[in-house]
Amino acid sequence: MGILWLLGAHRSGFMFLLLAVTLGMTAWEAREQRFDRRLTLWWVSVVGMTHVLGYLVLRLWVARGRTGTAGSTGDER
Repeated sequence: MGILWLLGAHRSGFMFLLLAVTLGMTAWEAREQRFDRRLTLWWVSVVGMTHVLGYLVLRLWVARGRTGTAGSTGDER
């Protein structure tokens, strides 16, 4: 919730609801990606501090990981 205080929006119910939704979506994404507990908590804390921007970074990181391994067969030598 760090960025909410920096922006002065920590009293806004809508921003708090949006933060709760992004934290839930972060936990969901981490579960689907089968992240271990430490990495999941790290991403949840990043999103908690940076709000929607942190969630967008998570989505970009996951998308980049998917495209990087899509063409790999594992038999490269």
